[in-house]
Amino acid sequence: MIKAFELENLLDNKLSKMEASHLNQLYLRVFNTDDGLLVLRDLANRCHANMPTTTERESGCRDAYLSIITRMKNAVTNE
Repeated sequence: MIKAFELENLLDNKLSKMEASHLNQLYLRVFNTDDGLLVLRDLANRCHANMPTTTERESGCRDAYLSIITRMKNAVTNE
């Protein structure tokens, strides 16, 4: 269990040092694969990306999905 916490801390530390543009590129590399696109489509379906939300949970889920999409778009447009 301690190893898991140490790994989380290591990853959080690495993420905190990344510039937004590098993080955007990371998202693009991960999701711009055949498997990544399937996962992204699954998330779109599960996270109410194309339908109205009726609960705060659904809205939060959609926000998370839109955050991924925004990072990918920013990677492509160099924002």
